[in-house]
Amino acid sequence: MDPEDGSYYVSNVNGGPAEKDGNGFISKISQNGNIVIQKFIGEKEEEAVLHAPKGLVIIGSTIYAADIDTVKGFDKETGKMVALVDISGLGAKFLNDLAADSDGSLYASDLMANRIYKIDTKNNLRVKIFKEGKELGNPNGMVVNPRSKNLMVVGWSSGQVLEIDRTGRIHILKKGLATLDGIDYDSEGNIYVANFEKGEIYKIAYFGRGALTTFLSGLTTPADISCDRKRRELLIPSMKGNTVLTVSLANKQE
Repeated sequence: MDPEDGSYYVSNVNGGPAEKDGNGFISKISQNGNIVIQKFIGEKEEEAVLHAPKGLVIIGSTIYAADIDTVKGFDKETGKMVALVDISGLGAKFLNDLAADSDGSLYASDLMANRIYKIDTKNNLRVKIFKEGKELGNPNGMVVNPRSKNLMVVGWSSGQVLEIDRTGRIHILKKGLATLDGIDYDSEGNIYVANFEKGEIYKIAYFGRGALTTFLSGLTTPADISCDRKRRELLIPSMKGNTVLTVSLANKQE
């Protein structure tokens, strides 16, 4: 979500999630959902700008997108590409989600390589490996905890909710889940986590350290969810359903 005007940006793989086919695009939706620009970025097929974009994050005036083995930045006003971070040289295989911290650092999860990269947007987009290893459990969704400033990560294969501090130490907050995809938090400090295959959204109090409850069920492949903290809504994209659902958090707070 764009914090300035409330617009929503949605990535569209539009093909194989690991195929460099040039078919990907990013849609822009107005905050009331009435205006939709289906191909705000990636309209011209001959440009082949995006292949299979997944995680998105906005830093300043730039929309960054994870695209297989690269992270690409686009001007949010014009949609033109303004940055390209090629991580293939570090062994990137399947970049999935992005998260940004208050220092201007950008994190990219690599589900297949069991790795998280860190990109310094204030230092010529220099990239390094932040954390790697099987203990990441095929990292998927990520978000920076606004209180601890640590990186929160959900594992696709491990079913764990992790928090990684700045020294790289991993803290397991929750385990025993499965096929975890997206993660975000609301203004009350609750964490929401999507279970892709079960079609469920979990709610965890106290920034992942409290009780876990099932917030929603019966969904179709909920992916990289996002909280609109101003409007108190949860945005839930469905990868196989090709839809974006909004659910009020105000009526479902415990």
